[in-house]
Order: sequence, then C-alpha cells, then structure tokens
Amino acid sequence: MSVKEVINITKQKVNTVSLKSRALELNSQSNDVYMELTMCILTDQPNLNNLKFNENYIKGIVANKEKFIGIPLVVNKTKLENGFYSNLNHEFDKSSNLLKTDTIGTFVDFREETDIEGTLMLMGDARIYKRYPNVCESIVELYNSGDLEFSCEAMVYGYESIDEVTGLRSVDYEHEGKVNSLFGSCIVSDPAEVRSKPTLLVAEALKKDLGDKSMPTNEDVFNNNIQINYHGKLELSSLKFSDVSNQIYNILNPINPGNNYRSYNYYIQDIYTDFVIVEDEDDYRVLYKIKYTIDNDIVILDDKENWVEGYKGFIPNGVDIDKLMLEKEESSQAIQTATIDLKNMHDKEKSNMEEKIKELSEHVTALESRVTELNDLVVSKQEEISELQQTKNELNSKIQELEPYKTKVETAEKELKMKELKAKYNKILSEETMSSEEVQSAINELNSTKLNEIAVAELVKKNSNSENEQPSGDVIVTASTQQDLIPQSAKERLYSTRN
Repeated sequence: MSVKEVINITKQKVNTVSLKSRALELNSQSNDVYMELTMCILTDQPNLNNLKFNENYIKGIVANKEKFIGIPLVVNKTKLENGFYSNLNHEFDKSSNLLKTDTIGTFVDFREETDIEGTLMLMGDARIYKRYPNVCESIVELYNSGDLEFSCEAMVYGYESIDEVTGLRSVDYEHEGKVNSLFGSCIVSDPAEVRSKPTLLVAEALKKDLGDKSMPTNEDVFNNNIQINYHGKLELSSLKFSDVSNQIYNILNPINPGNNYRSYNYYIQDIYTDFVIVEDEDDYRVLYKIKYTIDNDIVILDDKENWVEGYKGFIPNGVDIDKLMLEKEESSQAIQTATIDLKNMHDKEKSNMEEKIKELSEHVTALESRVTELNDLVVSKQEEISELQQTKNELNSKIQELEPYKTKVETAEKELKMKELKAKYNKILSEETMSSEEVQSAINELNSTKLNEIAVAELVKKNSNSENEQPSGDVIVTASTQQDLIPQSAKERLYSTRN
C-alpha cells in the first residue's frame, strides 16, 4: 500500500531536556539466545517533533498487538559496534525513501501503562539477538550509563487534527479506514520522545551465552595501552579522530562472533588524515603504513597488499624518515660503486676519487646531524638512531680504506712539484746556494715565496759586486754606422739667410 508519510524521530537538541533514565533495573535471569528489553515506545504527550499520538492510538496498538508482534528493533549496527553513540539515527535516505538501519531484535509484547504524572505510555518487550555480541555489549554500556534511548517508526496516512496556532499534529489509530501502523523502533542518540527509555534489561546471560570469554572485560586493554598520536585535522567528515581510531582498531583486531574472542594483530601508533601507522603485535619493531578513506562515516582501510612495511621510528614527528631512508640507500650504493672504482682506477682518476671521498665525508656529517635530530625529537625511536650510527661507522670504515690511496696521490704530487722547483731554481741559483739547507728546506716545503726571496738576494749581491770593480782602460764607443747626426730640417734652419 502507498505510504503517505514516514515519521522519523530524528535528532533535535533541547537543552532543557534531561536524557538521564529515571529508573534502571537489572534482572538475574539468563538466556543464551537473546537479551530481554522492556521500554517505553511512545506516549500520549506531544514530543519534540510537535507530534502527539492520541490515547486511542496506544489502546489500538495494544488491542491489536498480535498484528504488531514481530516488528523490529533496529539500529545502525556498524556505528553502534564501533562506539559512535552520539551519531545514531534512523538512517533515512531521502532519495529512495528507505530506512537503512539493521534489525537486531523483535518485539514480543505490547501493553499500556500510566506513570505518576498521568501520562499514558505504550510499553513494549523486545528480544535482542545474542548472535551480535558487540551489539549486546554496546547496548549494555548505553543502558548502564543511562543513555539507551529509542525513537518509534510509524506509517501515518493522515492526522486527526493539526493545530493552526501551534502546528501540533495528532495521530489516531485509524484514518479514513486505514491503520496508522507502528512498524518499528530505533536506537537513537537524541529521541523526540524524552520518555522513550528502557525500564528493564535482562542482561545476566551476556556473560554466559558464548563461554567465559563472551565479552571483553576490564582486562581487555585498548590498543595495548599505546597512546595514539593524531596529526592534522579531519575534513568533510562528522567523525572525530577518536572515532576513526576506534573503527581502525576493531577492523585490525576483530572479535570472532563464534566465541566472542578478540584477535590481536596490530596496535595503532599514529593517525593522519589519510593514513595510519600500526605496530605488528608479533614483532613490535615492524610497522605498517596503511592508507584509509571515510565513506558515510565508515572507515575503509586499503588492501593489505598495498600496506607499506617499515620499522620502529617509521614516522617520527617532524622528520621525513622516507627521505632519510632513501638517502641512506643511495649512500650505500655510492660507497660500493666508489670502492670498486678505486681498486681499478689509474693516476688520472685519483683526483676524482679524492673528491668522492670528500663528498662521502660530508654525507657522514649530514647523517650525524640527522641522528641528532632524531634523538632530540623522538627519544623512543632509539633503534632507528642505532641503525644510523651503524651506517656512520660503515662509512668511516670505507673512508679509512680509501685513505692510503689519497696519501699516495698527495706524495706523488709533492715529489713532482719538488722536481719542478729544483729544475727552475738550478737555472737561477748557484750550485752552492742550491745545496744550502735553507734552499733544500724551502723546496721540501714547496715554499716558492722563500725561494724567490733567496734568488733575489743572490742577484742583488752579484750586481753589487759588479759595480765595485774599476775599469781597466779607456772605453771606446764605436758607432756601427757613420751618419750625419744633424737632421736635414735642422740644417735648413741653421744655414738659412737671416733677415
């Protein structure tokens, strides 16, 4: 039949309404198939959606309860199991007009009761399937905290009346021959009917239904007491980082529905806006970088074959370890290549090898600086620092292996320069000066400045001795060519007639 309206009791914030339950009661009876829940479904008072179910509606449901026994108790099971208690609703899809919640139990009885204030209430007894242990655990948690609340779902074909001033809509059991049917109730975060609370929860069997380990206890420590570090800010999502970490933790460490025992596989260390860093339960030194997405408030992890394996210190705060690892690998390859080249190089290649040694030494210094950064920023990442220290030692060892080649190059170059200096100053200095200790020391030290000073001093001494010698006779200067030393132009002026 055609549905004119689906009444969804959705979230509405009213500061003056207390959400605490007035009375809670636990029963010691047990059952290994389901939990029993008694609750107030609706009342004859206006709710927060400005809707009122009349007295004849409640009496009609009770009088015809055989028709309604079996209607479902529903919830968004994924949100409930993952602890998203503040975001529970009817999951109404406007495009398809469907309610996308999950059935977790059924109603087995209905009756009417009147509270001390004179409010007529429709009460219902529901059975919640114990085949969903995580759902049962969450319901018990909400019940114990006083936050287990419900919202009814009904098919309404028409209203008995609509107040023109207040807009209050009243619903009878029938309208124009059609029943305004009650077809379910949903666990929600903020119900429109503030009295829609549980009055009885038979939950003792919860500890016995699936064995001694049916439910996690206080000994079940979340994330192995590892503090999760959050980085960045989530965008376009109603989830908080804590909601994301809860979902990821349950995905990585699922509870077996057969025995309700949790399998511990990974522990969360760091969560970013698009990936998470987890620690392997079997080997705490092994880490994995896992990308994730959020779709309709549900976290979806990347396939395991796409996980990136790392080690302790994989994502230290403020340090790009991926880049450092790449530099470390490139340095190791460079060392191996340099070692092979050094063994087969000739004299012309030695100077190039010396430059490579210098570059490797500078890289060792850079690695030491990175090690210091890691030590200051992430004390707990000591193993990573130890590995970098080992790399430094390996580099120093390689440099020590290359040092003899450098010494040979320097010795050969020095001998060549000494030969050049001897050859140069043998032409300038006397044999006696060349053999002096001062000249030999300057040559050994490749001190060209000192040699130049000695050479100048010897030349000055020679010139001084030449000036002191007396000439032995007359000095005759002979012109190589006999010519008139007076220019022709001068002759014309000298010999011209004077006026």
